[in-house]
Amino acid sequence: MTTTASDLNYAELARQIAARMSPEALLSAEDVGAMLGYPARYIRETIALAPGFPIAIRLKLDTDGKRSNPRWRRTDIEKWVTTHRSQRPTRAGRPRQQTLM
Repeated sequence: MTTTASDLNYAELARQIAARMSPEALLSAEDVGAMLGYPARYIRETIALAPGFPIAIRLKLDTDGKRSNPRWRRTDIEKWVTTHRSQRPTRAGRPRQQTLM
């Protein structure tokens, strides 16, 4: 039985999707950006610095003190999105004119 490169890619893709769908998954800026529809750079430089955004988790990688890129728990991001949407003010202004037929 031979295994093709495309079979390996699909299996790896399925593993990565399953890992990211876990409620306690640690998401990268790229993952959070995909969830929110923003580039990873905008997540790191703007969204992550916004008041109330979940604090990033940075894991220590080695004895030199180097740390990993920021990660966020999926549940924390989902909770932030829910509260952020509910706090959004309603649009003000004059109501649209209704046309009668």
